[in-house]
Amino acid sequence: MLDLRTYRDEQVDTDLGAVDDPQRSIAGTEQLGWLQRGLATTSAQWKLIGNPVMIAPVLIPPLPQPTRDALRDTTGLLPSEGVPYNVDQWDGYPADRRRMFDFLADRGITDTVFLTGDIHSAWACDLPRDAGSYPLDRRTVATELVCSSVTSNNLDDILGVPPRTASLSIEAAIQTANRHVRYLELDSHGYSVLDVTPARVQMDWYVIADRADPRTPSRHSASWAVTSGTQRVRPVQGPVG
Repeated sequence: MLDLRTYRDEQVDTDLGAVDDPQRSIAGTEQLGWLQRGLATTSAQWKLIGNPVMIAPVLIPPLPQPTRDALRDTTGLLPSEGVPYNVDQWDGYPADRRRMFDFLADRGITDTVFLTGDIHSAWACDLPRDAGSYPLDRRTVATELVCSSVTSNNLDDILGVPPRTASLSIEAAIQTANRHVRYLELDSHGYSVLDVTPARVQMDWYVIADRADPRTPSRHSASWAVTSGTQRVRPVQGPVG
């Protein structure tokens, strides 16, 4: 379980050039080292990381590494991994994410799943080493499963529109630009159940009818799983049990 608030460098708001500073850290050097040592030495099959904010790149645009480096060197306009839409998560600290992804890839560590909240929406993501080349370059180092909020405002609440209206085009735009984001639902409130077996990790999302009613019923919404050894999420027809 990570603490990504106490040890991080100050969040960057408008100076996108500062996002690329390799000295900036979201985890802090000591905590990142602790995480990497644990991943390298554990005998556990599944490495489940409690991750307070999203680590999957959500960028505009995510370009292949040689392209983005050339464009940045030419124009100076883009951070090295693309423009982040939310610098309050790992997108605002790409050097730490690069160190994390390179570590997983170089050590050949598999079956790592980041379990994330905070963003008030449901996501299932592959974590490629180079998001701009995915899925042509299908090298992935881990996966991420993100639970929604039970009561905190989601996109439809903030916009004041009916659920599953304005958000549909936004979801499509995010997934079109970030093809490693395999599942995204920005509106529904609810909870998630994680089930772990030697063969796979599966998250089942459930949505509630009325966040203001403590007796509100819930229903199954979606299920995604990670098969051991694949580092990829896949849709599942129904929930566990």
